[in-house]
Amino acid sequence: MRKGSTGSSTACRSGRKELLVLVPNWIGDVVMATPFLSILRKENPDDFISVLCRDYVSDLLRRCAFLDNLITYGRKGGVRSAILALRAQRPDHGWDAAFVLPMSFSAALAACLGGSRRRIGYRSGGRDWLMTDPVSTDLHRKIHLSEEYARFARLYSGSGTETVPGPCVVAPYDWKERITGYGLESGYAVFAAGAAYGPAKVWPRERFTALAGRLREEMGLRTVTVGSEREREYLDGITEADDGALNLAGRSGIGGLMSILRGADLVVGNDSGPVHVSAAMGIPTVSIFGSTSPGWTAPLGPHSRVVTSGAECAPCFRKECPDGDMHCLQDIGPDDLFNAVMEIMRESK
Repeated sequence: MRKGSTGSSTACRSGRKELLVLVPNWIGDVVMATPFLSILRKENPDDFISVLCRDYVSDLLRRCAFLDNLITYGRKGGVRSAILALRAQRPDHGWDAAFVLPMSFSAALAACLGGSRRRIGYRSGGRDWLMTDPVSTDLHRKIHLSEEYARFARLYSGSGTETVPGPCVVAPYDWKERITGYGLESGYAVFAAGAAYGPAKVWPRERFTALAGRLREEMGLRTVTVGSEREREYLDGITEADDGALNLAGRSGIGGLMSILRGADLVVGNDSGPVHVSAAMGIPTVSIFGSTSPGWTAPLGPHSRVVTSGAECAPCFRKECPDGDMHCLQDIGPDDLFNAVMEIMRESK
């Protein structure tokens, strides 16, 4: 947050417009929302910008220079928790405008009942009546998600076209000390080999294992796997094949994950949150896309590369393959990934 932020205090905010941004719950989507925050700050430099997010993803925004106030709420209580969090920090006159980035009905309801007079968000899910400025979904999934979000800022300010900036993610300032606590220093590759979305995003585990062996033998990189606690047993299948590998799934939290990614020489993963974080931080990142669209959600950063199979059926956006064969992932081999790794590592140097 910006230096000198006043947090929830309204005493010194007189005369400034109060803007509220409701961001998504997914790690990758939060990262792709940071260009929107950058544009909103640039076009409204004197306004007070508050962001509402789940406490789970708050560390992604805690060091963001584009906002003044971070409002968090927990999973327990659902939308009621979000509304109560907003009302607890609601300005005296309410928020002048709220930007509802998620497409859910609950997010729109929270913006409305939380005290926002103007509400800008997608026309979807029967929530049109909750929006004062409903945005057409005509370009949804047809342009990059960061560009979709940027449309909301342009609608509010009435500005013309502008190049969308890259995402901004800042690791905890003590990230070096944190990775030392995990037994890491340097010379490691991070594998984000799971995906909460579903199996149609998950490259076969044995291929990650084969890639790990090759990275160790030819590049001297140790393998570190990251993910949620429920993915830990699955990821054991990769690290148990390598004596020097380390499975940190479920052990880090978001701040720890950001630190682990920040210290990595390389990050390889499915289309999931970690690859968005590492790419935004400038770490060489190779992402594998199966059922989803890189045109819509490719990780953005100076050293980011996407690998796809080019399957005719992709993107289908299914969580599970309706045919059961998953050509979109099965047709990508370890050599394809290793070649992409070599290319991105050369470019990054």
